Amino acid sequence: MKQSMMSLALLSVFVCLACKDGGETFQLPANVYSVEKIYDVGNSGSASDFRIYVNFNSAVNIDDLEEVRLVIVKSSDDFSTDQIDALVGGNYFPMTISNAASQVIKPGADIKDSDGDPIANNTSYSLYIATIGQSNSHQLSEAKLFTLQDKPVYAGDYVGTWEDLGPPGPAKFGMSLRISENYTGQMFYADTTFMPFGNGAQDATITMTVSGTEITSFVLNQFISGYNGGCAAQKTLTGHFEDDINLVLDTFNWADCDGTRDVKLLFRKK
Repeated sequence: MKQSMMSLALLSVFVCLACKDGGETFQLPANVYSVEKIYDVGNSGSASDFRIYVNFNSAVNIDDLEEVRLVIVKSSDDFSTDQIDALVGGNYFPMTISNAASQVIKPGADIKDSDGDPIANNTSYSLYIATIGQSNSHQLSEAKLFTLQDKPVYAGDYVGTWEDLGPPGPAKFGMSLRISENYTGQMFYADTTFMPFGNGAQDATITMTVSGTEITSFVLNQFISGYNGGCAAQKTLTGHFEDDINLVLDTFNWADCDGTRDVKLLFRKK
């Protein structure tokens, strides 16, 4: 009996010593970061050509985080948590630790991939967020694939809203916009399904001229097939691009078959 009690006491001592020496390993919560979207926004042939929209898990205590790295890996290569510490400075982008639910990451032009090679066009990459927490705990987000190309940076598909400020109004409904590489486009009076509000293949066409981030001319030609005789109207608008992906048109006065009113148009790149 005495020997059993002595063994139990010794075991308790060893357990306590293990606790003090870090025997209870700290573990990061699941999904500290997730990559929502990567946008190709430039043509400089470097890591500055893209923007990353990241979600942060609100259940995570940022005091538990020691370092966060954005890592770009050739998609043909494997990458694991065991390789995080071996990354050389310049072969990853050090992120500012923040508890904001949504974060926009803008890498520097001099950041290279995990092999130390410059970021190149027409190369498939996997992007990870590598988190290093207390007790040297490590976590990788799920990989997000992307490929950079030299092309007009504002071409692409957009979703947004048409808002009649009134009178008549107010009213607000979903819109979608498809801009081709020559900056002509089609507008659909509907949401992300890109289905027309009327009976035609499109509800309006646009021709856009851009200088830097300023939209100096946005010619909107409306002809909603199957709606009130087509409801024809046309106007040249102005606006700007915000944060590389938001198309913001200046409030304008619009007259069509539904009356004359002030309108606000906003879109975000898909």
